[in-house]
Amino acid sequence: MKIVGIVVEYNPLHNGHLHHINEVKRQSKCDVLIAVMSGYFTQRGEPAIVDKFTRTKWALSNGIDLVVELPFVWSVQNANRFAFSSIAILDKLGVTDVYFGSESNDIEQLKQYGDVLQSDSYNQKLHTYLQEGYSYPTASDMAMSAVHPNSDYDKPNNILGIQYIIAGNELHSSITFHTIQRIKTGYFDHITEHTDIQSATAIRQLLRDQQDISMYVPQDVARTFDNHSIVTYDDFVPTLKSIVHRESAESLQQYAHVVEGLENRMKTIHTFDSIDSFIQQLISKRYPISKLQRMIAHILCNVTDSEITSFRPQYIRVLGMNTNGQGHLNAIKKDIDVPIYTKIKEGLHPYIDIELRVAKVYSIASKTALYTQEFKPVII
Repeated sequence: MKIVGIVVEYNPLHNGHLHHINEVKRQSKCDVLIAVMSGYFTQRGEPAIVDKFTRTKWALSNGIDLVVELPFVWSVQNANRFAFSSIAILDKLGVTDVYFGSESNDIEQLKQYGDVLQSDSYNQKLHTYLQEGYSYPTASDMAMSAVHPNSDYDKPNNILGIQYIIAGNELHSSITFHTIQRIKTGYFDHITEHTDIQSATAIRQLLRDQQDISMYVPQDVARTFDNHSIVTYDDFVPTLKSIVHRESAESLQQYAHVVEGLENRMKTIHTFDSIDSFIQQLISKRYPISKLQRMIAHILCNVTDSEITSFRPQYIRVLGMNTNGQGHLNAIKKDIDVPIYTKIKEGLHPYIDIELRVAKVYSIASKTALYTQEFKPVII
């Protein structure tokens, strides 16, 4: 059997994602399509515009057979940790092939970049640039340019794709990796004329501006926003103000991603009326926006460094499935060496307890009873 995996956020699911799903199915002729999906917060540290249960329903209605959760402690991380944990989960689930979108659409080139990233010459350059005070992404770009000049490495989907391939190597996985061309628009593009495929960045801005998105997303996704307000980071401003003003620098330092004196810089900020204004008072060449957003997410959700003990799966939580996905789980459940949870409770695992904590925080903005929804049976 061909069991195919993809890594998704669907924030929101749009026509570009639908193209990706359809192309994966056409090219792979897979028997089962599994998606590992971020929960309430995304890899770049932003809150998802709608909750993970709604996004799971979108995935199932648009061609995914099985949706499993990438826990908060792994999803709100830099690219290599995000990729490693995602591929580790798919490997546990018996995935034979992983398909990801990329700007280059050249799997051999991406494998070559992965080899460069693991070379001594690259890592020596990387260390030098980090010592000079550059952020990790900037230092990585500079090191790659010095060792292996090219124009493709720093594109967002290429970066993640390279990390998926590296993760497969580190896990000694038998997964075969494939890439599908990203079409029409780039990751950060604003609205592009004369196409029904737009970036998620552009669609989120349309939603914030209360504009129609029906041309750019499947019908069920568009209907969601007829009566569903979106969640943005600014919904959490009062909560963040309370934490930053109340806690000492020493206590702020305990939160994950609070490093290199960020706790002291935060204590010098006395006023901010948006998350962006808070970030702008912290940003520097060492602290890029994505790093600061991930830090803020961990502060809001009260997640400390000491709670993140491993990036390897100790369980797999199912968010949703159809009969095809259910059949696959039944086929592998005797061989898989970690528990598969289709229903959860408090105390089941420390990472699940964190997920429940995150649900309470996210509910502040979503104004829905997500904490109680966490305990409901899996979506079928």
